[in-house]
Amino acid sequence: MDLSETRTAPGAPGGATTLLEPGSAGTATLERTREARLTAAPTTTSQELDRSEPSSGEGPDMMPELQRSNLAIWLVLVGVVVSVVLGMTAGARAGAIGIGVVLVVCAIFRAVLDSPVGLVIRTRTVDIVLYGATAVVIGVLAVVTPSI
Repeated sequence: MDLSETRTAPGAPGGATTLLEPGSAGTATLERTREARLTAAPTTTSQELDRSEPSSGEGPDMMPELQRSNLAIWLVLVGVVVSVVLGMTAGARAGAIGIGVVLVVCAIFRAVLDSPVGLVIRTRTVDIVLYGATAVVIGVLAVVTPSI
């Protein structure tokens, strides 16, 4: 039985080739058959592979779903900016209530959408409870705090 075969060493620069030869008692030893080239050939990283087009029938129809899920984080960002502007112009109480409303919207997005980008941190239930509880706390503090 011949166990000799040529393989590419996974960590070798330039794709150095090794030869697998049978040793004594059925064991195999690895030997280098040539030195690695100093200039490594261009390789594709796993991150670059992830950005490529899907090959299993998933085509352009996947892109609108990705854009829809990005819409949630953009709407939340716009809500925060509006709340900050509202807080600077109409007062801190109005801005704090605006942030509370944005948190309620985050909880609704997390409950309704499959996995909105930027809003998925923990499990769905924990996210909804924490967004809602934070919204209630900020809203109550905005209303009961005197002179803000």
